Amino acid sequence: MTERLYLNDAYLYDFRAAVVGVRSTDRGFEVLLDRTAFYPEAGGQLFDRGFMDQIPVSAAYETDSDDIVHILDTWSVPIGTIVHGVIDEKRRRENRCKHTGQHILSRAFIETVGAETVSSRLGEIESTIELSASDLSDTVIRNAEDLANDIILKNLPVNIAYYNLEELKSLPVRKIPDREGKFRIIQIGDFDFTACGGTHCRNTGEVGLVKIVGQEKLRGHLRVIFLAGGKAIEDYGEKNQVIEGLTGKFTCHFRDLPAAVDRLMEQEKTLRREVNRLRTINLYNDISKRLLSAPKVGDTILFYGEYDESDPKILKETGLKLCQEQPALLILAFEDKVLIVSSERTGFPASKVAQRLMGACGGKGGGSSSFAQVGGLPREKREEIKRAFMEMIRDEIDR
Repeated sequence: MTERLYLNDAYLYDFRAAVVGVRSTDRGFEVLLDRTAFYPEAGGQLFDRGFMDQIPVSAAYETDSDDIVHILDTWSVPIGTIVHGVIDEKRRRENRCKHTGQHILSRAFIETVGAETVSSRLGEIESTIELSASDLSDTVIRNAEDLANDIILKNLPVNIAYYNLEELKSLPVRKIPDREGKFRIIQIGDFDFTACGGTHCRNTGEVGLVKIVGQEKLRGHLRVIFLAGGKAIEDYGEKNQVIEGLTGKFTCHFRDLPAAVDRLMEQEKTLRREVNRLRTINLYNDISKRLLSAPKVGDTILFYGEYDESDPKILKETGLKLCQEQPALLILAFEDKVLIVSSERTGFPASKVAQRLMGACGGKGGGSSSFAQVGGLPREKREEIKRAFMEMIRDEIDR
């Protein structure tokens, strides 16, 4: 069993230990020491990185026998050698802040709404807690966040203590372990008591800030996404920079940004409606002009046109309008689709025309007597579509 130096000193970044095991694997060299300050990935907390005799340690994990294995790309030091380990201080500090921040936030949700933490995960940037509640209002979530940051500002001491099971029963521990033995308890003032084997800050002020950035429903629970410590402060800086840029563009105070964006969106909707109106007029005029020289079978105008730049909704509406005004069969190609629009009583039901096109060119689709659509016809098949259309016209003329 590896002696875990970080359990009693999460600020230990430099240590010496003896090599007691080495093996080569697909992941690299797995090195086992008699003791270590490297935290392995466990309990939802990320592993430490650092160096061992100046060789990078890329990961650490714990085994079923409570040993901690260190992963290195290269290794040539024999068993029994005393090596020098160095922990990545910045990563350790970030992990401490995330973990202590998670304990504070989990207790804050209990205090504000009675929601227990079912599980937690501390990520490289974003971290999560899964709450027993299925849904919480924005106000409730904000209240929990405010309480968590109030605890951080109070700079409460974070202590480590060991208790047996009977002693734990007299403490307000969030979750009583279901086994016997001594338990490592992280005590955040008199605010929170939690059994935990992770690395933590010495006081809540070191966490700096906890910021909830999202939520999602999961398995009947609510997953809360948050940032803590330096990651929360970095996020604040990035968002503040974006806000400053927007206030410059809108020439307004940041509190007026929502109203300014709403006005811009409304203007955009108005402009889009006007653009669509003009596009509809232009499309109607274009097809109307081309219909004048299109071939006919009897009184029915037969027209083929390609409109890849047109909005399909406008194209359909324009085609239906034209076919209401005069007897016509319109084949309107755009992207990989063909719209077929037919006037009533033309002798060319749109659905039957679609079937004929699919028989000749492939694709899938269908519709009614007045409108049909065939998809899955790439532009390379446009000539086939036109040939099939012309053959259909000739067949009608020959009848």
